[in-house]
Amino acid sequence: MPDSTYTTINNDTAWNASGWGNGDDGSFGPVTLPFSFMFYGQAYNQVYININGSISFGNYVSTYSASSFPMTGPAMIAPFWGDVDLRGDSAGANIVQYKVTPTALILNWTNVGYYTQHTDKVNSFQVIISDGTDPAIPGGNNVSFCYGGMHWTTGDASGGTGGFGGAPATVGANMGDGLNYLQLGRFDHDSTDWDGPYDSADGVAWLSDRHFSFSTASEDVPPIYTSIGCDTLEIEAGTSMDYPMMIIAGGPGQVVTASSQCLGIAGYSEIANTSGDMAYIMSQIAPTESEVGIHTINYAASNDGTLPLTSTYTIYVKVLASTVGMGESVARESLSIRPNPATDKVSLTWPEGQQPVLVQVIAADGSIVQSRKPLPGAMQMEINVQSLAAGLYTVQAISDSGISVVKLLRAAER
Repeated sequence: MPDSTYTTINNDTAWNASGWGNGDDGSFGPVTLPFSFMFYGQAYNQVYININGSISFGNYVSTYSASSFPMTGPAMIAPFWGDVDLRGDSAGANIVQYKVTPTALILNWTNVGYYTQHTDKVNSFQVIISDGTDPAIPGGNNVSFCYGGMHWTTGDASGGTGGFGGAPATVGANMGDGLNYLQLGRFDHDSTDWDGPYDSADGVAWLSDRHFSFSTASEDVPPIYTSIGCDTLEIEAGTSMDYPMMIIAGGPGQVVTASSQCLGIAGYSEIANTSGDMAYIMSQIAPTESEVGIHTINYAASNDGTLPLTSTYTIYVKVLASTVGMGESVARESLSIRPNPATDKVSLTWPEGQQPVLVQVIAADGSIVQSRKPLPGAMQMEINVQSLAAGLYTVQAISDSGISVVKLLRAAER
């Protein structure tokens, strides 16, 4: 979380060609970096912070209607290029803050609204760039995107109505030469659907609580990891958890293959592993009491480009001692889902004091098919499964203390 060491950018400190006081399409900088940031083989040590959800090199970017990549212009990294407007008056909203360390730039957009001065829907997201050695970005990568709640895509001046429609927001990186780029998606509506980086526009809620890690050090980008929530999982000994990892090709037309291992937990296995322009690994983690402590899941992925590239990623698993003593007859409290199997609607219930911040339904290939936030103070929520294909799903509840899962069987219609 940003603290007093961060610098705040607001309507008074942002500027563009029209002058100071531009918290709509303004920029801030250039900010000098005490390290070299490598972007498609080019080293940069200054960066502009653009209000509209991007950073750029060589010049600022004030364009409010996002375009798809590739495109010509300033080199640009866009965790969420859309028409951000910091001028809306709402408590706790429209906060942009950054911090420079010896090896990284950390930049947060917190609860930012959209043009014109709307704060009925807000987005929170972060970008980190580094010299490739900072521990905030694992695996030797030098760029990280991280998302909180994502609730709008488009401003009024870009054809949007109520924050949606019109020109889609863009997520990715673009060298500006019309050749070198990566795109993680374009977003124009409120849903959790996502059909890949380069296909039709997707639902912005798919980004909520998602994390991307990748390297732009050379002209070819290795496979890109995307995970849900933090990089540390907590699981109690004697229970099991299914955890999805998706790896996206660093460029169009590539095929990614991936593998994983967790040497410290004997009950670790891959229950699904698929290759393609997006590779999926669904892992099952089932630790025992003798494995209490910190372990790692180590991923490796490769593409089939002209010059094949490999990238790695690490997830930490904290195994907790069982809360139920040996011989104790009281059942451990956990998630429950009823009815199961189901064809219509189910009710997900969690123990008191363990309300999740996000509930997701995950298909066997690791794709997230539903993502919702419970109502404040609720003990359960209803999930509609009518639109799901028959098969086995994992329902994942993400809370501040970890991730809990339960299996759901969507039965075939009679």
